[in-house]
Amino acid sequence: MFELITSPFLDDYLLLRPGSESGIRLPVRSWEQLASTASGQLCPGWLVDAARRRWPDRERLLQLLADAGVLWLQLTGGEPLIDKLFTAVSPTIYGGTESLPAQSQEYLRKRKPFTGCNAGHTFFHVDPHGMASICKVGRDPQVPLLEEGLTGLGGIADRLLLRQGGCTGCQLHGSCGTCMPLVTLYRKAKAPLSTYCQH
Repeated sequence: MFELITSPFLDDYLLLRPGSESGIRLPVRSWEQLASTASGQLCPGWLVDAARRRWPDRERLLQLLADAGVLWLQLTGGEPLIDKLFTAVSPTIYGGTESLPAQSQEYLRKRKPFTGCNAGHTFFHVDPHGMASICKVGRDPQVPLLEEGLTGLGGIADRLLLRQGGCTGCQLHGSCGTCMPLVTLYRKAKAPLSTYCQH
């Protein structure tokens, strides 16, 4: 799949990003410059500027993350991003086009008991729009980082990781291998109970 597509549009051209609802109208001269850009070459400056105008808070978000001490960053969101700094886009968290092993019954295995994690405290998930959640599994609720900052994620994590719903009071919780955010997703997907529960 291409990150950008141009197409004739009336007397000009239209530059689109697959999955995006908006585009950029290009004069013929700009289209000719893009058409002559070799694969692997840096984007023309005017294109980078246009992309930045579409993501006005992107640099602010990256600075907020750097100021918070974030050492490693994986941008997600399921869509390509036009950026000088990030050029490789992958459809899965594993970096390839394969399906996630967790989605296939043949790959399911007995997990070690879940004894907790530091989600929301020492790591978190943030999408390209600045919406943060405790991890890439527990994405609800989300916190708008640019307005609220990182305070609050730890408390959300502590609440989300507690046994709840049908798991409240379960006598097998000490040997359970599934965290509550993942249990919640399995329940929403109407997955077989054996996928995430020992009962």
